[in-house]
Amino acid sequence: MKKNVIIFHTDQQRYDSLCCNGNKYAKTPNIDALAEDGCRFTRHIAANPTCMPSRASLLTGLYPSGHGITSNGIPLWRRDSQNPVIGDMLGIKIEDKIPTLADMLLENGYSTSLFGKLHLSPHGSDKVYGYAESNDLWNQENPIDESKNFYGFQTKKMIMGHGEAPCAYNGGHYGRWLAEKYPDIKELLNNKEKIQPGSIDDIYLSRIPSKYHNSMWLADEVVNYLEETKNSDKPEFMFVGFPDPHHPFTPPEDIANEFLDIPLPEFASANDIVGEKSSTSQKVMQMYTYSKEDCNKAYRYTMASVYLIDKAIGQIVKYLKDNNLYDDTIIIFTSDHGDFLGDFDMLRKADVAFKNLVNVPFIIKATKGTKLPDSTDIPMSNADVVPTVLKMLDIKPAEYIHGIDIFSEKAKENMPMVTCGSLIGIERNISMFDDTYRYSYYIDTKEEELYNHKDDPNELHNLVNDKNTDVTSICKRFKEKLFQKHIECETELFNHYALW
Repeated sequence: MKKNVIIFHTDQQRYDSLCCNGNKYAKTPNIDALAEDGCRFTRHIAANPTCMPSRASLLTGLYPSGHGITSNGIPLWRRDSQNPVIGDMLGIKIEDKIPTLADMLLENGYSTSLFGKLHLSPHGSDKVYGYAESNDLWNQENPIDESKNFYGFQTKKMIMGHGEAPCAYNGGHYGRWLAEKYPDIKELLNNKEKIQPGSIDDIYLSRIPSKYHNSMWLADEVVNYLEETKNSDKPEFMFVGFPDPHHPFTPPEDIANEFLDIPLPEFASANDIVGEKSSTSQKVMQMYTYSKEDCNKAYRYTMASVYLIDKAIGQIVKYLKDNNLYDDTIIIFTSDHGDFLGDFDMLRKADVAFKNLVNVPFIIKATKGTKLPDSTDIPMSNADVVPTVLKMLDIKPAEYIHGIDIFSEKAKENMPMVTCGSLIGIERNISMFDDTYRYSYYIDTKEEELYNHKDDPNELHNLVNDKNTDVTSICKRFKEKLFQKHIECETELFNHYALW
């Protein structure tokens, strides 16, 4: 029996944005149904709170110190040609890439397809670099070689950007489709009068009808592809990358209307903080603070975007069930990182391991006959996804992979690591999670943070800086494990070289 694999991957979606994760005002029936049929993780931790490093960990099984993407804008390394002279000189095999899950499955007889946002290379790069995700490249009439493998993906239907940006001509396959099929949409988007705006530029309702939105375009493209390939003898690996609910907070007006008055959660408040946070955390909190009105709108608009994603996933899952593919398909739903989304009057994300940024949804549905627990509190990194999927497919992972099979005995001792660095290499911090605590060490200031998530899920009480609490032994244990793991993962696995 061939086993297909589909990863539904959203952008900047918090753990608590799903009904199955406790949000009683969320409308996510299709994602909740996947959780009913699979295993829901309560403590899935992204390896980094920004897009590219986290996605690279998900698709390589490596932590950032291993794959080398420490911030947005750094491409996942690979080259187009070998240099046999260097191999002969060094006496070792020179690898041409850091393999992704798509590369691994392609080598094992899979067809591989990418729909939507991948983001393993910079969107803002100049076209001369040739990155297929470059907006500048997509300004050209024939931007990419459709026959060329892209990070292991043979079929590519791409989206670049967030909010209304993908609607532009350089927004990937979706932007080209919209320009060709619905040119009148451009006139709608040219209207400068925003609907239900916030006080900042990226909070408003979009005029684009939901049926033409990129989330629903993805559903249509995936279903069309599945229909075209349903008689193939090859198993399928598919990555479906939704650009939403990442800011700008701009859901279609027709979808958002039913979310404009939903009750708001009890946001974490800076007034309730006990034990001073690190100076880096305090600086971040000052930089990303917004009005309560903006936070409230951003929250409600995000829930509307999540609902539209759920509708798209429902359409795809219905096709799988109607065509007897569902039972033979491993399905994963997850995201790359979260959003402050109103906690501490903050929005968006930053290079810190706040729980609301790194604790993201993770649901995995196995093929028929594979028994998984209904849910688990075992800590899991997105670096653990590759070895877990490969094990379910009876494929042996490479020895260099940092992650583990999360359903193995080793998982009981798993401690996910989060590595954060800025674009200019300051305010670096590393965190580690077990089933109870988040411990963070700030490299440049030598400050520490420790939060007990069972007692303090909103991270209001930094135990390190509470004079009434002695956590010296806990911090020492975490610090030793953290640095050991970071050093072990910081390896030159793929023999990068230079010519001089």
